[in-house]
Amino acid sequence: MKNSKMIQKTGLFLFFLVMIILNVKAQDYSKQIDAFAKSFASKDISILQPYMSPELKFGKIPVANTPAIMKNIVTNLPKLNSMTIIDSEQGKAKIAYDFVGLGKSESFIYFDDDGKITRIKLVENLINQEQQARRQQKVPLPTPGALGDKYIPSKIEFNAADGLTINGNLYEIGKDKPIILLTHQAGYNRIEYADIAPKLNELGYNCLVVDLRSGGSFAGKPNKTNQRAIEKGLQPEMIDAQQDISAAIAYLNKKYNKKVIVWGSSFSSSLALHEGAKNAKVKAIIAFSPGDYFGDAAPSLTTVFSTIEKPFLVTSSKTESATLKTLIGSLDANKNQLQFIPQSEGFHGSRALWTGQEGAEEYWNAVKQFLGKINS
Repeated sequence: MKNSKMIQKTGLFLFFLVMIILNVKAQDYSKQIDAFAKSFASKDISILQPYMSPELKFGKIPVANTPAIMKNIVTNLPKLNSMTIIDSEQGKAKIAYDFVGLGKSESFIYFDDDGKITRIKLVENLINQEQQARRQQKVPLPTPGALGDKYIPSKIEFNAADGLTINGNLYEIGKDKPIILLTHQAGYNRIEYADIAPKLNELGYNCLVVDLRSGGSFAGKPNKTNQRAIEKGLQPEMIDAQQDISAAIAYLNKKYNKKVIVWGSSFSSSLALHEGAKNAKVKAIIAFSPGDYFGDAAPSLTTVFSTIEKPFLVTSSKTESATLKTLIGSLDANKNQLQFIPQSEGFHGSRALWTGQEGAEEYWNAVKQFLGKINS
């Protein structure tokens, strides 16, 4: 009889313990998130204000500016399709956002013990992006210098799977040398690598720089592939450029009879990772500022990183590094899978390496070390 009562008491204790644990792990922040969504719908931050902590602030911006920042966010962002809680625990909730024109994204909102909002990663990320864009406006154009005179590229063309002709500059120093495919960021063209490719030549690498169909005029030069795609009525969206990268890899593999190191910048670094995960002709990937840029048109990089068996180097500006770390998950150093986080603020995309950029040297050191490891 005593044993029976003991078992009952133990069972009740375990039941209440489990309930306490579940309560800690699954806090209900639905009222706060619903208020945030309604603030977007009505463009009125007063709906959310009862749930905002007096300590809510964004980076180094004074807390007194928080109301104005939040008003600007709910007023000026595109229409919110949905905002849902993916997961929650004591002090934070992971939120899925879907904005018209911006696509889907995920980030955390943090709360104090009273359920008041203390941090909103979505807003922090938007502010960081704006600050990054302002800094990039001050960035000089690439300057090839003496190495640009030493290594003169030849112009080449090849066709993508849909028949579109892709333009490129081939920096060749020897048939037996390793080969790197260089792809540009949004709105750019092959000139993004005008002073990067000659430096890679100097290090002993052949390079092909291409104009992707998704891009534009930059540094006074047109993106010929983009112009041709528009003339032919072909889609010049970012995701459509993956076939350009696939075709470039096939072209180089056939020409040199060896696997290709694929290097991307911003959206094209995401395409490089997608392609590298499945293309047997890819030796390794270098990705400057990848992200989930394609909405429902492609799987999240979280999925892609979990399947990559090849060496990769992922880097970005310092402000982008935390988000990237989440996307990457675990790194396998034995496979030379690395993330480089700069000491300087850095820049978005491959332009971080341009001559005269603050912090360019540390990026170059990371690239050289990685290339040395995979080609030793």
